[in-house]
Amino acid sequence: MNVEYFSEGLECLMYCGRKLSPEQRILIENSLIVLLQENRFSGMYFWGRITAIKNDYYIAFGYTTDCLKDRKYFYSVDQYQWQLLPFVQSPKIFQATVLAPDPFIGDPSLQTYVKLDPIFNIVANQVISISNPEVIKLKEEERLAAIVFIISEESAICPRGALYKMVDGRVIPNQMFRGLNDLQIENLSYYQLYRLPRNDLKTNLSKRSDYNYAIDFLDTIDGVIPLNQAFTLNMQRNERIAIIKSCVWLGMTFFHKLNSRKHGFVYLGDGRKNFDLLFMY
Repeated sequence: MNVEYFSEGLECLMYCGRKLSPEQRILIENSLIVLLQENRFSGMYFWGRITAIKNDYYIAFGYTTDCLKDRKYFYSVDQYQWQLLPFVQSPKIFQATVLAPDPFIGDPSLQTYVKLDPIFNIVANQVISISNPEVIKLKEEERLAAIVFIISEESAICPRGALYKMVDGRVIPNQMFRGLNDLQIENLSYYQLYRLPRNDLKTNLSKRSDYNYAIDFLDTIDGVIPLNQAFTLNMQRNERIAIIKSCVWLGMTFFHKLNSRKHGFVYLGDGRKNFDLLFMY
């Protein structure tokens, strides 16, 4: 959610049934403006809130030159003082984050122990041996950073044309973007994942007859597995606002105004993945 239209964007997202109080809105908006100026970011965004037992975590991110590669994430428990989230690289941390059974507590320094899945040694389609599950120590601050990265990779959305790839490879917000029209706004193929593309460029371009190298380099959400079940799209306010909800990460909601450059996403949830999705249809 861009800080430039923070309050207006939250009003558009009120259809998800979860929202911030007026006091929280004012405090977060003002503190993010200060954070934007102190770090000299080109853009500042409110990512969302992860519910915890003691203190909820509020997440924001900003960038300087590239809005995909250059993002820095921050977290806060009082909506005023923001701390830099650590950069997690270990695959075991990500695996432990997904397998962690307990909810977030609200203490970044808290450490818990998580048992990883056992490793099966298979030869000629037969299980030869099974290694004992490894138990690793997981700090809640690292778990928070990992879950924010996973949710962003799998469910953060932007409309087609909102991001522009420069000749030098940098990705910036498209200043010429004027929003999707009546024929485009209800089509999931006109919405893209707000992350670095995983598909080959030729694969993404071959899906469209009107392809554009500068804006069609991202993966579209209509190809997210499970197909036709990962996202739901609804129109609100007399068909003027598109609301897209993630069914995999309940609480991730995206909005886009018809024929307007205003769009954004916010996650308001507990950081748990919906593993029951395939049984809900």
